[in-house]
Amino acid sequence: MMKELTFETLVESIRQVHEQLSAQAGRAVNISLTLRNWIIGLYIVEFELRGANRANYGEKLLSELAKQLTKLKISNCNRRQLYRYLRFHRLYPQIVGTLSPQLRLPGELPITTY
Repeated sequence: MMKELTFETLVESIRQVHEQLSAQAGRAVNISLTLRNWIIGLYIVEFELRGANRANYGEKLLSELAKQLTKLKISNCNRRQLYRYLRFHRLYPQIVGTLSPQLRLPGELPITTY
Protein backbone atom coordinates (compact mmCIF):
# COMPACT_ATOMS: atom_id res chain seq x y z
CA MET A 1 0.00 0.00 0.00
CA MET A 2 1.42 3.40 -1.02
CA LYS A 3 1.81 6.25 1.41
CA GLU A 4 -0.56 9.09 0.98
CA LEU A 5 1.06 11.70 -1.26
CA THR A 6 1.18 14.81 0.86
CA PHE A 7 3.27 17.94 0.64
CA GLU A 8 5.34 16.67 3.57
CA THR A 9 5.93 13.37 1.74
CA LEU A 10 7.06 15.30 -1.33
CA VAL A 11 9.50 17.37 0.74
CA GLU A 12 10.84 14.29 2.54
CA SER A 13 11.27 12.34 -0.70
CA ILE A 14 13.23 15.20 -2.26
CA ARG A 15 15.36 15.55 0.89
CA GLN A 16 16.19 11.83 0.86
CA VAL A 17 17.13 11.71 -2.82
CA HIS A 18 19.21 14.87 -2.40
CA GLU A 19 21.13 13.41 0.56
CA GLN A 20 21.69 10.03 -1.06
CA LEU A 21 22.83 11.35 -4.42
CA SER A 22 24.91 14.15 -2.90
CA ALA A 23 26.77 11.58 -0.82
CA GLN A 24 27.22 9.37 -3.88
CA ALA A 25 28.53 12.32 -5.90
CA GLY A 26 30.98 13.17 -3.14
CA ARG A 27 32.35 9.63 -3.15
CA ALA A 28 32.66 9.68 -6.95
CA VAL A 29 34.55 12.98 -6.81
CA ASN A 30 36.89 11.63 -4.13
CA ILE A 31 37.61 8.54 -6.23
CA SER A 32 38.19 10.64 -9.34
CA LEU A 33 40.54 13.05 -7.57
CA THR A 34 42.49 10.18 -6.02
CA LEU A 35 42.85 8.59 -9.44
CA ARG A 36 43.81 11.95 -10.99
CA ASN A 37 46.55 12.48 -8.41
CA TRP A 38 47.91 8.96 -8.90
CA ILE A 39 47.95 9.39 -12.70
CA ILE A 40 49.78 12.72 -12.37
CA GLY A 41 52.39 10.88 -10.28
CA LEU A 42 52.58 8.18 -12.95
CA TYR A 43 53.14 10.77 -15.68
CA ILE A 44 55.93 12.40 -13.68
CA VAL A 45 57.63 9.02 -13.13
CA GLU A 46 57.37 8.23 -16.83
CA PHE A 47 58.88 11.60 -17.75
CA GLU A 48 61.71 11.14 -15.24
CA LEU A 49 62.50 7.74 -16.75
CA ARG A 50 61.93 8.34 -20.45
CA GLY A 51 61.34 12.02 -21.17
CA ALA A 52 63.18 13.16 -24.28
CA ASN A 53 64.29 16.42 -22.66
CA ARG A 54 64.32 15.30 -19.01
CA ALA A 55 67.99 16.27 -18.64
CA ASN A 56 67.01 19.91 -19.17
CA TYR A 57 64.94 19.85 -15.97
CA GLY A 58 66.72 17.59 -13.50
CA GLU A 59 66.04 18.68 -9.93
CA LYS A 60 63.86 21.59 -10.99
CA LEU A 61 61.33 19.40 -12.82
CA LEU A 62 58.57 19.77 -10.23
CA SER A 63 59.11 23.52 -9.89
CA GLU A 64 58.99 24.07 -13.64
CA LEU A 65 56.01 21.76 -14.04
CA ALA A 66 54.16 23.57 -11.24
CA LYS A 67 54.79 26.92 -12.95
CA GLN A 68 53.36 25.71 -16.24
CA LEU A 69 50.33 24.03 -14.65
CA THR A 70 49.63 27.16 -12.59
CA LYS A 71 49.64 29.22 -15.79
CA LEU A 72 47.02 26.81 -17.15
CA LYS A 73 44.99 27.30 -13.94
CA ILE A 74 45.14 23.62 -13.03
CA SER A 75 44.30 23.44 -9.34
CA ASN A 76 46.32 21.72 -6.65
CA CYS A 77 49.44 21.34 -8.76
CA ASN A 78 52.00 23.41 -6.90
CA ARG A 79 55.47 21.92 -6.41
CA ARG A 80 54.61 20.47 -3.02
CA GLN A 81 51.42 18.81 -4.34
CA LEU A 82 53.23 17.42 -7.37
CA TYR A 83 55.79 15.87 -5.04
CA ARG A 84 52.95 14.31 -3.03
CA TYR A 85 51.40 12.87 -6.21
CA LEU A 86 54.77 11.45 -7.18
CA ARG A 87 55.18 9.85 -3.74
CA PHE A 88 51.60 8.57 -3.83
CA HIS A 89 52.26 6.81 -7.12
CA ARG A 90 55.53 5.34 -5.88
CA LEU A 91 53.92 4.09 -2.66
CA TYR A 92 50.93 2.52 -4.43
CA PRO A 93 52.00 1.42 -7.92
CA GLN A 94 49.51 -1.45 -7.77
CA ILE A 95 46.55 0.93 -8.16
CA VAL A 96 46.88 0.43 -11.91
CA GLY A 97 45.59 -3.11 -11.45
CA THR A 98 42.31 -1.80 -10.07
CA LEU A 99 41.60 0.46 -13.01
CA SER A 100 38.82 -0.54 -15.31
CA PRO A 101 40.10 -1.91 -18.64
CA GLN A 102 37.75 0.53 -20.37
CA LEU A 103 39.57 3.49 -18.80
CA ARG A 104 41.98 5.11 -21.16
CA LEU A 105 44.44 7.48 -19.60
CA PRO A 106 43.89 10.95 -20.97
CA GLY A 107 46.77 12.83 -22.46
CA GLU A 108 49.42 11.99 -24.97
CA LEU A 109 52.09 10.67 -22.64
CA PRO A 110 52.89 7.06 -23.53
CA ILE A 111 52.78 4.82 -20.49
CA THR A 112 55.34 2.01 -20.46
CA THR A 113 55.84 1.32 -16.75
CA TYR A 114 53.20 -1.41 -16.67
